[in-house]
Parts: sequence; structure tokens; C-alpha cells
Amino acid sequence: MTRNYEIIRYTKGPKKGHIEKILVENYNNFYFWEYPEQTQIKHAVLCNYLDAWITILGSKNLRINYYDGFSGCGAYYDYHNDKFGCGSPLIAQQTAISRRIYNKCHFYLNEDCESNINNLKKVLEYKKLDLSKITFTQEKYNDNINKFLDYLEKNPVPTFFMIDPYGIDVDFNTIKRIMSIPRTEILLNFMYNYLNRFITNLPSETGINLLYGDTDWQKFRSYKEDLKEQGLVELYRSKLKTFSKYTYQYRMSFPNQNKTYYYLFHITQNIKGCSIMKDAFAKINFGNVEFLGPNQPNPNQMVLLNTSEGKVENLKLKIWELYKGQTIKYSELLDKFIDSSPYLERHIKQAVRKLEREYAKFYHAKESTRTIAPEDTIEFFIKPKLDPKQISLF
Repeated sequence: MTRNYEIIRYTKGPKKGHIEKILVENYNNFYFWEYPEQTQIKHAVLCNYLDAWITILGSKNLRINYYDGFSGCGAYYDYHNDKFGCGSPLIAQQTAISRRIYNKCHFYLNEDCESNINNLKKVLEYKKLDLSKITFTQEKYNDNINKFLDYLEKNPVPTFFMIDPYGIDVDFNTIKRIMSIPRTEILLNFMYNYLNRFITNLPSETGINLLYGDTDWQKFRSYKEDLKEQGLVELYRSKLKTFSKYTYQYRMSFPNQNKTYYYLFHITQNIKGCSIMKDAFAKINFGNVEFLGPNQPNPNQMVLLNTSEGKVENLKLKIWELYKGQTIKYSELLDKFIDSSPYLERHIKQAVRKLEREYAKFYHAKESTRTIAPEDTIEFFIKPKLDPKQISLF
């Protein structure tokens, strides 16, 4: 069926320069935002992660909240591939429905643009989703989220926060407040490209100070591009780590240039959540924990080298160099690498298996199992030992 639509390019407002498509037929006249590849990747990762997060918490018979501070218009359209896409609020709802725990969830959707809120409701109605499970608000993000946190502090339940601003409209102290509440976690869009464009602009200082919580970022203004990006990102992560046990940043490139568009920071107190999010990114990005834009692997070409095997071998030697002569629990090893390196938990477990006998000895807390558990102990040799099978008689 041919779809009739008109294209409108907006030059004002939060989505400046974005192409929006208003479909005259088939989609109840709601409009779409452009659907670039990095947004599709972000949505796919969110879908994968929420599937696990909702399932785990739902199985414990817990009530669950989903909060979206910048809910958007609800619909995307990839006109190159004639592909429709749902925004993050719909992804969260559809995931809860598919896992049959929708009745345990409540969705808090905030958006300060009235037309976007109205459009979002049309998309939800088109998808036949239950609006009774949703609290809609139209306010400035920071005002709204602090009102929500007033409520959540008195009624704490596990809550996933999706914070995906149009710029850098994020207050560091608000992020800190979220993470002070038990069983909360955040997927935060750190808009590096926007930050980099305005970092030397004096009127922007107030907003950047709010983003970082202080003025420490200013020392990176004059750095060369690569060092500036590394410094600004590492500084922000180090500040998040003062109140969040596990924080990992996922780089998202522009789809058509090898340049950072933004970072997605996953902020959690739960090591399992950190591990699952890394797996979700790797699943969507051919084993990588970043979106490489034009350097993204081509799925139609054969992979000639087992890059995972190389990662494991390198990790094995790193672990031994760090811990040789020591005895530690596996939980300590996992805690060390899970949010400070690009390695997945399965890489860490594979590296531990490779370390056995030649570089280390493994002691299971439960002798009846071979499965690696957090309480298991690893004794690292000072010097690597030869496998007895490799010893020559001559």
C-alpha cells in the first residue's frame, strides 16, 4: 500500500533541523521523528535490557516504575528503509506486556512540549496500549523529576529512569538524588557533541556546571580534541562513581562519520544489571560495547578472525599480571573489571578458565559444581606453571 505523507522540516524548537513526517493515511495523522541508525541501536539495546530487568524484578513479585523524563513524540520513521519505530515509552510498555507483568508496572512519562505529548497519546492509542497505567506530565524535566522523587522517596519501588535530553539539560545533583533511593538505575544520554560545541561559550557555563556539579570540567577546554573528550568523559564517570557502584559509558558515533555523537551512561548499584546491559550492547553491536557508525561491522561479510578469543587471551594475561601472588574471590575480580573495561562477564569467566593450572588454581565454594560462583576463590601463582602434559622427558 502506498503511503501518502508530507515532509515538514522544523527550524525551531528542541528538534531543530529534524525531518518530521505527518502521515495523512494509515497512522491516524500522528507525526514521526527521523529514525537515524544510532537511535535504532539505542532503542534495540533498551528493549533487550528492559526485557531482562522487568523479567527479573517481576519474578520477585515487585511493583515496578518506568520514568521517562524526555518522552518525545512516541514514533519514528526510517524513510530510507520504510521502517516504523516506537519511542522508548512504548518500548517499555510493550516489553512489560510481552513478559505478562504489565499489571505490576506504572509508567511516568514527562515531556515539556504539548504537541509531543498529544502525539505520544495518539501513538499509544494506535498501538492499543492501556493509558490507565500511565501518568502524563508536561513540565520542564528538572522540575518534574524532583516532584517525582519526592513521591518515590516516600513510596520506594524499583524504578528505571530513562533520561534522554535534547541537550545537556541534566542537573548532577538530581542524578545523585535518584541513586540515593534503593533499587533505582538510570540510562542517561550524555550529549557529548552538544557539550563540545558549547564548551568555550561563556553563556553555557552555568548549564555545564549543573551537568558536572562543579567547575572541574573547565580545565579541559583547551585540550586537543581526543584528550578533551577522554578527559571530560572520564571526569563525569568519576563523579558518578562517588555514589553509584557500577557506571559504564557506551560510545555512540554519528552514523556517517567517525565522531562521537553521545555516550549512554548506565548507572546502577547492581553488578548483575551492569553485566546485562553490557551484554545487550554487545548483542546489538557485533560483540562491541559501542556503536562505531561508519566503522560498524558489515553483517553480510564473513568474520575471518575470532575477536572474542583474542579478547579473552589478552584479558587472561591482564588478570594474572594484576593479581599474581594473591588469592582473591571471583566476586572481587568481576567487580574490578565489569564497569572499568570493555570485557563482558562471559569474557571474564572464560579468562578465568584459561588461567587454571598454568597461572592459577581455582577453589569452588561448593565442591559439587563446576559453575563459577561469586564466592569461589582463585589463587594466582607468582610464576606460570607448565602443564604436566607439556613436560618433555629429554
